[in-house]
Amino acid sequence: MGEIVFTIGSKENFFEDVNLLASKWSREPRIVTLTGPAIRQAVTEKASALFIEEGLVVALLDPSKEVIRQIGAALLVLKERAGVIIYATSADAVLPSSLGVVRVDLEQEREKRIKERVLAAVRADGKKMSDKAFALLKERIRDEALMEGELAKLISYVGDKGVVEAKDVAAVVTEELHEQNLIALSDAMARRNKKEMLGILETLLGQGMNILAIHGFMTRYMGLLLQAKDREGLFGGVSDFGGFSRAFGKLKEDVDGVPLEKKHYLAFQKPFYAFNLVKASRKYTRQDLLSFLDMLARFDAKVKKGTRHDRASFEAGLLEV
Repeated sequence: MGEIVFTIGSKENFFEDVNLLASKWSREPRIVTLTGPAIRQAVTEKASALFIEEGLVVALLDPSKEVIRQIGAALLVLKERAGVIIYATSADAVLPSSLGVVRVDLEQEREKRIKERVLAAVRADGKKMSDKAFALLKERIRDEALMEGELAKLISYVGDKGVVEAKDVAAVVTEELHEQNLIALSDAMARRNKKEMLGILETLLGQGMNILAIHGFMTRYMGLLLQAKDREGLFGGVSDFGGFSRAFGKLKEDVDGVPLEKKHYLAFQKPFYAFNLVKASRKYTRQDLLSFLDMLARFDAKVKKGTRHDRASFEAGLLEV
């Protein structure tokens, strides 16, 4: 405690960035996000409360200069008792020096955390990673929530090798340029277009993507679509991003704390990505998604038994669903 963190970002990344910054104070922060007219009253109440919940972090989104002036004294009290983040979406935002804010560069903060996590993971398995491999890994994984799962997959892929090299990262970690083809593959699955499915799979493999990376993406993507399908009631009448954003915030209320594997939860996706997931889920029936996940699970079981015919097994699974 004892300081106010100030950073500049975008509304689309607000929740992800705040969770990143909140870890400065607690491994399991209790984050309260405030915007608009609610800021003044809530900050004043928190600053004057007799007791503050453990791990509290208060995040203010785009507070106006007038509001900051009005709550300045309360912020100085609150920062000694809880974490305080002021998040602006405009580069023109300026805060009074009397608050003693600490300016944080989000990109530097992300890179530091990613490097620490990567080094800890490879060392725990008795391995090292080349500088080129780390640079490529950082380039391909833009969302920190995906890091843990991708690292586990990468370490499994290199097997007994002592050093993770750039070619290993290139083979296993899903590159963003592949994502459209992967989503197109799932759309072809929804239409049961077997010729198109095999054609897209051939394209992905021809681009150098490993079959395990394709399987990993499809498993996570189908799981997120199923969650979106199960929450159709929440988003049923929503067709625009603005309306979706208002409903999306309610999803986290149903999650008990912050899960370790955030990448598997719809509530912890970036809002616009989650919006596209909800739209995509409407192309499937719930039974379709369950069938696809069952096929992916059976393929996973075959791979773990040591099959040498991964591609043939995956193609057979696609043709079965």
